[in-house]
Amino acid sequence: MNATTEFGPLNGVRILDLSHVLNGPFATMLLAHMGAEVIKVEQEGSPDRFRHAWMPVDADHDGYEFLAVNANKKTVTLNLKSERGREMFIDLVKQSDVVVENFSTGVMDRLGLGYEALREHNPRLIYGSSKGYGETGPHAGFRSYATVAMAASGWANAAWGLSKSPGTQVQGPGDEAAGVSLAVGLLAALYHRSVTGTGQKIEISMQEALMGFMVANFHEHFEGQGPAGAYMEAKDGHVAFHVPDLNDEMFTRFATVLGHPEALEDERMADVRARRANLAYVQRTTAGWMKEFTPKELFSMLTAQSLPIGPVYTIDDVLEDKHLQARDVFVDVEHAEAGDLTLLAPWIRFSETPSRISHAGPAVGEYNYEVYGKLLGLGAEDVDALRAEGVI
Repeated sequence: MNATTEFGPLNGVRILDLSHVLNGPFATMLLAHMGAEVIKVEQEGSPDRFRHAWMPVDADHDGYEFLAVNANKKTVTLNLKSERGREMFIDLVKQSDVVVENFSTGVMDRLGLGYEALREHNPRLIYGSSKGYGETGPHAGFRSYATVAMAASGWANAAWGLSKSPGTQVQGPGDEAAGVSLAVGLLAALYHRSVTGTGQKIEISMQEALMGFMVANFHEHFEGQGPAGAYMEAKDGHVAFHVPDLNDEMFTRFATVLGHPEALEDERMADVRARRANLAYVQRTTAGWMKEFTPKELFSMLTAQSLPIGPVYTIDDVLEDKHLQARDVFVDVEHAEAGDLTLLAPWIRFSETPSRISHAGPAVGEYNYEVYGKLLGLGAEDVDALRAEGVI
């Protein structure tokens, strides 16, 4: 496979990606979608464990999540615990713009490859680090996963309360929130470097990144106001609708089209102030109206009145949505081992420098010959010898 990154606004930016599982790889996936050359560095005998997470023991290819989140990337193998491996990594750093890692606190420093050490070799280097709790504070050394970060940030309680039974798998953007935050930080640092010529380190805490995505929850806590929206039961389904956000003119249209104009005479729903003061009653009453219609009927009726509403989709519904299909939100990618894959296309759209997906996540060390040949001037025999020695 001959991957090319000659597209996108980040064409020409080279990233060494030491991160694994999801939060770091999600950040570098976004940058790869924008055209950055992302070189994923793994160890031959211990590659990214996300390759086979939740896959059958006898699976003969990498799992969907790995293939999706590592799309557009190149992969090399390198043993950073060997002296020669560290020397090779430093040589790569000298020719790169960004290093990304999400190892436990202190791992890179113990290898002699932390930010302070690497910047001596490349003062323009931008170094991105993402940890569960950040690199300072009493919990800095604690290990964390997405589920743990969602619990420690307040996200799990805010989203699900305590209604889930013990052992329930909690899904949410624990890794993705940190990944987006890291990607934004790296882009800002790239701009800063373009002005000053100086690199810097970006540090992301998964716990804090999730909290940054909870503005509405903090508003509810500090202002004492309930959430604006609700998932309301309809006939044979559910819809999302923001009753408290409706001004008087919108509420009039809402009540009328659903066949309850008499509600406009109810002093508890007469105007915005009254509806906010009687929010529980309003939500309960309007929820009863919703149950008279199917989600499809509600969507048709209320969008015709320019009122915001959305059916609660399953993944199958999302894949079949005509609006998403018209926007080419999904792309089909052929993979040599996994077959045909349907991936979410890059959702950050540029008018002049379009993003795209050229390939799904590559195999372990698939680009050893290409990368080491291009950047370090090594021939095929040199690469083979280094592999035999356990360096790569």
